Amino acid sequence: MVPPNLSNPARTPAALRPPARRPAARATAPPASYVNVVAHPDDDILFMNPDLANSITADRPNTTVYLTSGEATRPVGSGRPDDPPFDECSSRGDLDREDYARCRQLGIRAAYAHMADVADEWTEELVEADVGDTSFTVEVHSLDERPDIMLVFLNLPEWGNLSDDVTVPAEDEGHTPGLHGASLYHLWFDERGARTIVPSGGGLHESDTRNWFPDRDHLVALLRHLFAWLRPTVIRTQDTDPDPRHEDPAWLHDHSDHVIGARFAIEAAFGYDGPDGRPVARVVPYRGYNIQHSQVNLDAGRRAEKATTFSVYEGWDTDSALGGIYEAWTRRMVHRHTTGTTWVGLNEDGRPQVFAAQGNRLVTWWRKASGQWSGPLAYEVPGPLAPGVSVAANADGRLQVFARRLDDHEIVTLWQVKPNGAFTGWVGLGNPNEGTDLAAQVGAPVARLTPDGLIRVFVKNGGGGLSVLAQSEPDGGFDDAWQDASGSGLQDGLAVGLDGSGGADVFGYAVQGGVGRVRHWSAPPPDEDGRLGPFAPRPDLVSFEPAGPPSAATTCDGRQDVLYRLASNDSGDRAGSVGHTRQLPDGGWASTGEVISGHGGVGPPAASDAPSEHGPIVVFATNRGGGVSTARLAVDEDFPPEWADLGGFVIGQPAAVVDHGGEVLVFGLTDDGGVVVREQADAERASPLDGWTTLRAP
Repeated sequence: MVPPNLSNPARTPAALRPPARRPAARATAPPASYVNVVAHPDDDILFMNPDLANSITADRPNTTVYLTSGEATRPVGSGRPDDPPFDECSSRGDLDREDYARCRQLGIRAAYAHMADVADEWTEELVEADVGDTSFTVEVHSLDERPDIMLVFLNLPEWGNLSDDVTVPAEDEGHTPGLHGASLYHLWFDERGARTIVPSGGGLHESDTRNWFPDRDHLVALLRHLFAWLRPTVIRTQDTDPDPRHEDPAWLHDHSDHVIGARFAIEAAFGYDGPDGRPVARVVPYRGYNIQHSQVNLDAGRRAEKATTFSVYEGWDTDSALGGIYEAWTRRMVHRHTTGTTWVGLNEDGRPQVFAAQGNRLVTWWRKASGQWSGPLAYEVPGPLAPGVSVAANADGRLQVFARRLDDHEIVTLWQVKPNGAFTGWVGLGNPNEGTDLAAQVGAPVARLTPDGLIRVFVKNGGGGLSVLAQSEPDGGFDDAWQDASGSGLQDGLAVGLDGSGGADVFGYAVQGGVGRVRHWSAPPPDEDGRLGPFAPRPDLVSFEPAGPPSAATTCDGRQDVLYRLASNDSGDRAGSVGHTRQLPDGGWASTGEVISGHGGVGPPAASDAPSEHGPIVVFATNRGGGVSTARLAVDEDFPPEWADLGGFVIGQPAAVVDHGGEVLVFGLTDDGGVVVREQADAERASPLDGWTTLRAP
C-alpha cells in the first residue's frame, strides 16, 4: 500500500493505526516499500546512497524517519515561526538550536527532491500516533510531485545537545530532566527520559508541541507503530555494532546517535510482522563513519551523483562541507551485513532450493520435479537473523542452512530430515569469540561440503582472522570448538573453493595498512584418518586492489578462479568493475590479476562453476542501477568478456548454481519479499538465459 498522500488533507489520517491483519499467504505480493531509519538528516544520503537513490528512481515509496533533530551544540533559542532564510542557513552564522534543526530539514528535503528530479515543494502535516496509552505528534513532510516520498521528523535531542531547559512532567519527577546530550544513548539504557525539541517554521513551532519519551520502550513502540502504518517490505538502518578496529571508542566506534538509533530501529523491525502480518520485510543495515577506511567502491558516475546530492543538502547545513571526511563518505557505500552469494543449494536430486532471512522467519522456495516452483514456506527462527545465510549439502545430499543471530551473535543451523525433504530443528554452534566484546564482530557464516565428506563452516572472527568449525562425522553434528586459522584485517564475506588435488581453499577480502587484499587459506587433502588437514594462511593472491568480498568458481578444466570487486586508487579508477585471479595448471596462482570490467555496483559477484567440459564460468553482479548484469568467463579466452544487463531490481547480492543437468540458474532477492530467477534453456556453452521468473513473496 502506498502511504497516504499527505499533500491532500482529506486523505490525511487523524491518527496512525496499523492496517487490519490479513491471512499470511495470498497470491499477490505486497507492493515494495522502503522505510529508512537514521539518526540525523544527512545520514541517509551519506551512508545509504546510491541504494536510496536507486529505489527512488525505481518509483518505490520511500519514507525516512529521522530520530533526532541533529541540532548539535547550538545554543537554545526561541526559534522563529518562519523558515530561516537560505543565506542564514548557509552562512555559518549564529543560528540557535531551533533554527539549525530547521535548516537541516530544509536541506534534506532539497536533497530528496533532487534525487526524485522534481520541484522542492513539500506539504507538512502533524499526525497523531496513538501508541498504547501515549499519544505522540509526528511531523510528516511529503513531496508534492512524489507523495510516496515522505520524511518523518521525531525531533529527539542530538548527542551534542547541552541544554537542560525543559521541565519534566510531574508524573516523571524521578527522571533526570531535560534535553542535554546523548538522549538516545540514555534512553536506550533507560537511564533517563527525553523530551523533543521544536524546530523553527511549520505547524510544529506554531503549536509548540513536544513529545515526552519516559523510557526505551516508548520509542521502540512508536517506531513499530510507524512500520505498521507505512507497511515497508525493506527497512534500512545504520550499524548497531561498528567494527572497533576503526574510529573513537568513546563514540561507540562511530557516532553514538548512529549506533543507538540503529539499535532502536532493529529492535522495532524484528517486532514488526510485515504487511498484513506476512514475513516479507528485509532489514538492510549500512556501515557509517568507518567506511572511510574501506576502499573506494563506487564507480565514477555514482560518486559524482552522490556528491551532487550531498552538495544540495550541504547548502543548508552550516556545519558540513563537501571535502575531507564528507568527500570520503560520498565515494563509498558498505552494507553492514552481506547477503553473500551462497543462499541457494541443490537438493540430492538436483533441484535448486532458495533461502532468505526476512522478518522473523527463514523463507524458502524450491523447484519441483515437474520444473515448476513451489513455496514460499516460512520457518520459525531462534531470534532475528542477519541477512547472510549459507546453504551446504551433507554427504548424503541433505541440505543444511547456516545463519547468524543478531541478538546474541550465535551461529545457528537448520537441516533436512531426509534428502529432498522438509527441514527441522535449530541448533546453536556457538561463536568463536563467545563471551567477549568481539562476539558482535563475527561475520556471516559460509558453509561447504569439503573433500572428506564433512561440512565446514567458516566465519570472519572478531579479531579479523578466520575461524572454522567442522562436522565431527559425515551427516552428523559439529565439533565442540572453533579452529582459529589465524589471519588479520579480514572483512565480512568469504568464499570457499575445492582444490583439484583434494584439498580446500578459503578466500577473503582484507584491509591492511589501508590497502585492500585478497586473503588465502588452504587445507591439504585428507590424511590417514580421513579428515582434511587444518586450514592455514597462504600468501595473498596477486590482484588489482579489491574493494569487497570475493567469490570462487571452478573452471571446466578443474582449476579455481577467484572474482572480486575492484577499487579506485592512485593506480587507476576501477571501482565498480570486477577483477579475478586464476589458478594455474600446476596448482599455483597467477602472478597478476585481470580486470573483466562490469556495469558498476557494489558487493561480491556471484559465479557459477563451469557447467560443462567446455563451458565458461558465468559471472553475475549487481549493477549501478540495482539490477543484475552477467558475463561469461572462458578459460581459453584472454580478453575481457562482454557484459549484458539482465534487468531486474534486487536487494543484496545474486546467487548462482549449476543444476544436475548442467544448466546455470541465477537468483535475486526482490524488494517485495520474493525471489526472481533466470535459467539457461539448455546446457550448451552459449545458451542464453531465459527471462526472469518471479517466485512470489509469502
